[in-house]
Amino acid sequence: MQEAISLIKAEHRSLAAVLHGLVTIMGDLQQSGGRTDFSLLGAMLDYVDQYPDRFHHPKEGQFLFRLLRARAPDAAGLLDTLETEHMKNRQLMGELRQALRRYQEQPSDRGRRDAWAELVRQYAEFHWNHMRLEEEQVFPLAESRLRPEDWAQIAAAFRQNEDPLTGLSAKLHYEELLRRIVTAAPAPVGVGAPWR
Repeated sequence: MQEAISLIKAEHRSLAAVLHGLVTIMGDLQQSGGRTDFSLLGAMLDYVDQYPDRFHHPKEGQFLFRLLRARAPDAAGLLDTLETEHMKNRQLMGELRQALRRYQEQPSDRGRRDAWAELVRQYAEFHWNHMRLEEEQVFPLAESRLRPEDWAQIAAAFRQNEDPLTGLSAKLHYEELLRRIVTAAPAPVGVGAPWR
């Protein structure tokens, strides 16, 4: 049980860190101005877009939520809410990408920059609240209802982050993307040079 929860929480922490980085960078740009590194913003957006939708959310649905539905039918409403949020994540990400394109077309337009920054803040809040709901309500319920064999399935699924299309290790791909983000992002988000 502890391994499965630790694996899921580690994925949550990585996503939360990149979201926090996006919010921090955009807040700094709004306060101080400076040149925007659209390549970095795109990489950060790729991370918070692709990883949850391709690996994290499907495994939650196929393993954690499915097993919890079987062992705790009274959790159906909570799990329905979370699965609806997984779908809403795609819609919000589409809006974020569209706003980033508009901002990139006219980087000196403060209105476009501020619209993008506001969507980043809203998306981060949405995702942080989603993860909080899972950790504060789903995990305790799962700890009390799931069986050891259920936890073994969940842990095995989250250990095997292989890209089903390419067979490449998703873990390696996303670790490399995260390294690129940390290397390019200015302090305090990463170790890159300031955007001045």
